[in-house]
Parts: sequence; C-alpha cells; structure tokens
Amino acid sequence: MQIMEEIVFTTNYEILDADCKKGDVIALLKGKGENLVRLNGETILRLPTGHSMIRWTENHFCLLRGPILSFYTPTGELMDEMEAGPCISDLFPFKNGVICTYSDQGVFGEGMGKHILNYAEPGKGVTSLEDFALRHHLLYDALFARFKPYACIDPSKDELIFFNHQLKMEKSIKIPFHTGNVLAFALTYQSGVFLEEERMRIWKFQTNQVKEYDFQWNNHTRAIFHRHDYLFMDIADHHIRVFTPAAED
Repeated sequence: MQIMEEIVFTTNYEILDADCKKGDVIALLKGKGENLVRLNGETILRLPTGHSMIRWTENHFCLLRGPILSFYTPTGELMDEMEAGPCISDLFPFKNGVICTYSDQGVFGEGMGKHILNYAEPGKGVTSLEDFALRHHLLYDALFARFKPYACIDPSKDELIFFNHQLKMEKSIKIPFHTGNVLAFALTYQSGVFLEEERMRIWKFQTNQVKEYDFQWNNHTRAIFHRHDYLFMDIADHHIRVFTPAAED
C-alpha cells in the first residue's frame, strides 16, 4: 500500500492541536506563557495557557479550555463562549457548531458522567444529544466522519450509520469486521478507511472486500472532518502531516 502525504504546516513552537479544511490550516501552539493560534502560518490570536483543542466549524473556529468552548471568527474575534462540561474527548464539526464527545462515562464523582453527547453552537448554547447517542450506542469514544453529510459507527452492531443535519438516520450498512478497535475512520464514495492500532483496513463498498495493512501512526492522528484532498492528519511536535492511502485497482 502506498501513502500519499504532505507536510502542510511547520513551526518552532510545540503544536498542541490543529485542524484542516481545504486550503486552510489552523493550529493551536504552546508559546512562552501563552497559547497562540496561527492560520496558514500567521498569528491571529494570543490567549492564556490551558487550551487543548481547536476545530474549524462551517464558518468559524472553536477552542476548548477545560469545560469552556469559545467560538471565534476566522480573524480571531470572539463570538461566543459556553460551558460544555468536563472530560471532553473530541469535537466533531456539525452544522454551525461542534458535537462534543466525553470520556467520563462510568466515572463517578461530582460533575462526572453527566454528559454523553452534546451539540454546541455559537448563539444557541449547548444542546443534549443523549437520545441520539443512546439510540446508536454512542456511549464511549463515539466516532464520526463527514459523508453526504455525516456518518458514525454503531459499535454494538458493527454498523455504519448515515444521518442528516437533523440527526435522522438515512440508512445503515453492516461493516464486515469488528469495529471495537477502530480509533479513527474516514469515508470516500468508493471506500471506508479505518485506523486501528498498528493497522489500517480499507473496505471497498462495491465489492464488500476488506484489505488489511500494517500501519504505524501516532496518538495525534485523526480524520479530517472537512472537505479536503486528504483523509487524515497527524500532529507531531513541530509539523502537521496530511495523508491518504493511494487508490488501488
């Protein structure tokens, strides 16, 4: 298997997180006593330390600092901020905001285990998606991908669930392997690419054929959630790489 790849961002600062959409790379950096946000290499925002995640939304970007989500314009102007709960494990761009997934299910303590899945949008606040999460068994480490327009994995049934902007299921497809070890996935019209620890699976939809490959990737590898020429990105200390498996006959 060949990998198509490209380095899209480099810096002397430590990269805490980053996100890509076609033509734009936004990065959250660890500066000297501050956090920096750079868009395509230009600093647009200087902030207190403690920020951990950055994501593009449809028309803006958001930053996570503890339980607080802050939304900004592409030029770095604050639009809105809100408390989305502790132990947020990932942010998935959805409509004009982000879906928040959590890592504290089954953990007991004050304020712990309170959230399953939420949607946060500037100007509208935080909305619970608990019914959607329970319906599709998205209780732990929920995984989403962008695809006409969205998809997620139901791990209890090893199914790929396609849903629309109203969170209504449009169809489901049985995945021909166990998905419990999948850590990230991305979809094209022809296939699905699933990353597991030290392995990549490519599932061809038309033939239902699955090929497996040995594959090494780091803990900061994830799917690119926006339209892009590549499917995945990984974040090293000082550079960002995007990659996708090359098409095979």
